[in-house]
Amino acid sequence: LRLRKGLWVAAEGVIYEDFAPELHIVETMPPGWESWARYWSVDFGYTNPTVVQCWASDPDGRLWLYREWYMTQRTVDRHARDILSVVAPGGRWIEPKPHLIVADHDAENRARFEAELGLGTTNADKNVKDGIETVQRRLRPAGDGRPRLYFLRTALVERDESLEEARKPCSTLEEIPGYVWAPSPDGRPVKEEPVKINDHGMDAMRYICKELDPLSRPRIRMLR
Repeated sequence: LRLRKGLWVAAEGVIYEDFAPELHIVETMPPGWESWARYWSVDFGYTNPTVVQCWASDPDGRLWLYREWYMTQRTVDRHARDILSVVAPGGRWIEPKPHLIVADHDAENRARFEAELGLGTTNADKNVKDGIETVQRRLRPAGDGRPRLYFLRTALVERDESLEEARKPCSTLEEIPGYVWAPSPDGRPVKEEPVKINDHGMDAMRYICKELDPLSRPRIRMLR
């Protein structure tokens, strides 16, 4: 129903129960967002999609997904060139450079990506349980009634026709309603591990939230 008719229906055992399209999806970015700090998150793939998420952080620390590449069957250097053609056409950056790029641990792809972009990357914290909890906290409305995670409806730069033909998610937004807990032997969802399918945008989103959320960082006690 979600992919064939565009209905926002959630599967049984959905992980991000607090996600609500009317609350978390925006049609336009807020005034003044052009000067906000930027952060990118990357999950590499080839047969599976490579996901590159561009996030803007507002003065209150909320994250806004304003641009995304979600594409299969393209090499890392091609992805990097595609990205630069948007953010730095002709070699000149037209938006703030990211303060941080969090990427998965594929050393070869990371090295090529860094070389093509001329930017460094940081190893993602891949603790799934902690990452999910961090995203869940951001999705819940805070004391002012607003969540700390938003998605621009038009963030996707290019739609992957092969994924669309296969009736698979074509963006991070399209993954959310089908991101579910793995079932136990009796078929009921167990809130321990997610089903590892159609979760590439979910991985990238976990990486950036885990990296930027101070509550998820280990506390260090100074010894005297």
